[in-house]
Amino acid sequence: MKISFSATNPCHMWPTARAVGELGALGHYYSGYPGWKMRDADPAILRTHSFRTNVVYALLKYAPASLRPSSRALFLWQDHGLDRWVARHLEPCDFIHAMPGQALHTFRAARKLGIRTVLNHATGPVREWVRIMEPEYERIGEHLTDVCPYDAAYFEREDEEYLLADYHAVASTVVRDQLIHLGIPARQIVVIPYGADTGPRVFRRGENDQPPAQFRILFAGQIGIRKGLRTLLDALALCCNPEWRVDFVGAKLPESAHDLAAYKGPVPLHFHGTKSQEQLAAMMRESSVLVLPSLEEGFGLVVPQALNCGLPCIVSDRVGGKDLIRPGENGAIFPVSDAAALANELRTFAENPRRTTDNLGWEEPAKRLVEWSSSVL
Repeated sequence: MKISFSATNPCHMWPTARAVGELGALGHYYSGYPGWKMRDADPAILRTHSFRTNVVYALLKYAPASLRPSSRALFLWQDHGLDRWVARHLEPCDFIHAMPGQALHTFRAARKLGIRTVLNHATGPVREWVRIMEPEYERIGEHLTDVCPYDAAYFEREDEEYLLADYHAVASTVVRDQLIHLGIPARQIVVIPYGADTGPRVFRRGENDQPPAQFRILFAGQIGIRKGLRTLLDALALCCNPEWRVDFVGAKLPESAHDLAAYKGPVPLHFHGTKSQEQLAAMMRESSVLVLPSLEEGFGLVVPQALNCGLPCIVSDRVGGKDLIRPGENGAIFPVSDAAALANELRTFAENPRRTTDNLGWEEPAKRLVEWSSSVL
């Protein structure tokens, strides 16, 4: 049995594919990234088409915003280019995994070749994102249509990808339930949570595996309204403890200005911008708890990353990574947007500091994927 994967960016697909390869079940990996960026890649299985990726990131880095297409247009051009290229170069295998927005032509070609198609969802369905986020943008005085990267053409394309998909691979029960709500039969969905890189330099517990003396809250991800920023800020105001601190790692989106300006709580906020994986792992080892209060989050890769570093996680019940949480042991789950409930969990972890003992690599997800693939072959 051979399982192939296609993805513009490595995201979760590349570590999954590498682990599947260790089990002898990898067909090919079709990448929009240049080969030299694909760590530990075997040239025998790697197929790359990186021209559009190189152009996109060169324009984003060097071209003035006024002279380049929108980021949305660039990323669509990138995704669609890889999709069409894979469709022309798809080699025999039993399964091909591709992501929404990147799968249309690949799946059409796979159907002609008798290859089973798996739509691999890194996030929840876009329609669910729109439903959840529309009132949030209205709250801060913006219109979703002004910021939404999805249009009628996207939904038309996605609808056909859904029709062409024999199966759907998701990382959480949150996304599974959203797909079932859209009419996807449960028998076509496999749920396999993500792991995290547990190499010697990345997401691992420290030598001095003890909680810090100061209660330090870590928020990792884009700083914006989808990530539940307002809920966290309201919870901090309720806690009223100036001896705590919050470290934000990630890009600060312009939309965050509204909620940050309204924050009057005593807990100091520290913004660090984006960090490398090694730097993020170091901060996780130095923190007391990771908080991910998202309004919509298909999984949240920072959850297994943090747990591997010994860092407990407090997540909303809309975060797919909640499937990895054992409440009262390695973290907590609170009702989405409930600032009082989040404040209570923060107080609990401040009063009872702890470390976790999880070791969530990519080997187990790959094993489960191979076993499921064998069962439906």
